[in-house]
Amino acid sequence: MGDGRRPVYIITQRTKAIMFDASAYYRSRILEVGEEKFSRHNPEQIIDNSCLVYGASLDGRKSPVKEILNSVSKLPVPVNVDKGIYMIPTASTKNKDCVWVSYQHILTYEQRGDQTYIAFRDGTGIYVNISEKAFDIQYKRTSQVIVHMNRGTLFGKHWYPWW
Repeated sequence: MGDGRRPVYIITQRTKAIMFDASAYYRSRILEVGEEKFSRHNPEQIIDNSCLVYGASLDGRKSPVKEILNSVSKLPVPVNVDKGIYMIPTASTKNKDCVWVSYQHILTYEQRGDQTYIAFRDGTGIYVNISEKAFDIQYKRTSQVIVHMNRGTLFGKHWYPWW
């Protein structure tokens, strides 16, 4: 970009987590398979831009999730349904402790002290400020969204018993 602006990071299948970074220059720390990156954009800007790149606004992605979960808070975001990219928030998006974790990279999670340790499939892991029980709820809510958004693929075109 010739105007001096940096491009916004795009979430891919390699993205494991995005968290707020309070340094003087960066606003986000991004964990990918095999590397760590930093961005001048905050996590919500990254998620919004990534949704746009994949065909819908962040609000457009949240709308069906609100209906599926009958909720408006701490909503998981289906960034790219076709590629299985779903991001799980660990707190309110306005909370600086909110970490966005990629569902597809989660291997296990467990309570360790007053935090939860999330182990990723590549052998790495992070500590997040959320209880295991609360994260388990977020994980299961995301699973519910994934199944709902992929019903046709999972159960066939005519999965409704009354059809």
